[in-house]
Amino acid sequence: MEYVVLGLLMIQDLTVYQLNQAFNSGLSLIYSASYGSLLSALKKLLKLDEIEFHETVENGRNKKIYHINKKGITHFMQWMHNDLPTNKMEEVALSKVFFLGLVESIDEKKKILQNIVQTVAAVESELEQLSESLAQIELDDEARKIFDFQFKTLDYGVMAHRNGKEWFQQLLDELEK
Repeated sequence: MEYVVLGLLMIQDLTVYQLNQAFNSGLSLIYSASYGSLLSALKKLLKLDEIEFHETVENGRNKKIYHINKKGITHFMQWMHNDLPTNKMEEVALSKVFFLGLVESIDEKKKILQNIVQTVAAVESELEQLSESLAQIELDDEARKIFDFQFKTLDYGVMAHRNGKEWFQQLLDELEK
């Protein structure tokens, strides 16, 4: 969550309310966040000295406006180039694509997308291998009733990764033109 907050603050300075609105509107499709988790992320980023804030008074109410500093920008850009975790892979990959416009160099954008494509392809391959090995298991009729639906779930995972890989590859191909 911290990286998504950093990315949003790279686009513009925001209040907690505005950050929450950003998550509840467009970002909620790829990344869900509660108000409490957003406050925790801001607290952590302040402690890490990656963001700062200034206070204003509007309509008699104190308002904190957060902005990213140089250290935060550096950390965010490192995250953009980091390998994808295999847990929450889709969420992180889509978050990186969401902020890809903040990366200035076309070559760096390509590297980020290549990393995403490679990671998704590797997980797809692992799922396919698992599927092949599980297909060899001989089960009685009672066990087969349960296993068949579990196997369908695995099929879904393979197809989702295949489609995701193709989608990310299309983005990469567009950049290479």
